Amino acid sequence: MLALCLILGFFALIVGLLCAPVIVRAEYDKKLTAKARWLFLEFALIPGAEKKPKKKKQEKQEEEKPKEEKPKKEGPGALQRFYQNQGIPGFVELLERTVEALKKFRHGLWLCLKIRELRLLMVIQGGEPDKLIEKYGKTCAAVFPSLGWLASHLRTKKGCVRAQITPDFTGFAEKELAAAAELSVCPLLLLGALIALLARLGIKVLLKFLNGAKQPPKKQKAASGS
Repeated sequence: MLALCLILGFFALIVGLLCAPVIVRAEYDKKLTAKARWLFLEFALIPGAEKKPKKKKQEKQEEEKPKEEKPKKEGPGALQRFYQNQGIPGFVELLERTVEALKKFRHGLWLCLKIRELRLLMVIQGGEPDKLIEKYGKTCAAVFPSLGWLASHLRTKKGCVRAQITPDFTGFAEKELAAAAELSVCPLLLLGALIALLARLGIKVLLKFLNGAKQPPKKQKAASGS
């Protein structure tokens, strides 16, 4: 009897911990950062924690290479490469594909997912004024319905989903894209819908993102020019 009580108490503890929401916050402003918080624990997701090199390895490197080496310049990340190759239309297509994937699993996500904050800032640039207005209209027609679906079909705080899209006729805007999102997820309810959702996002969104990040900018410019 005591063993049974201990087992039931152990499972009740696990269930209680899985019911505690995980809060994930991501921000993009020239670079992507993301962190997660669960109970009193906080983790940096992007970028990850830096690993400290061991002292022995440092001493060997100093003996072998007495001269100081110049720090290597880090290349652009996958998100930055995707933005350089695909631009804002690529992000808009990713948003549409993500929303389309969420529509298939909205019932399970409605229970386990809550949008605490979603802010989006876009500045449309380039081209003649008439072409810029046309580009601005297409972007608004793609972004606002998607955000409207998120606000109406997922649990959200009132007024937490906001977007600002402005055309820039001067070409002096400092940034073209900035975004921030904060979600709370119930791990226990998420397990049921997670496998199927990740499979669909991997096919529809991740493959598109990887292909867009690999495509060189020259091909993208040639395609847009034709």
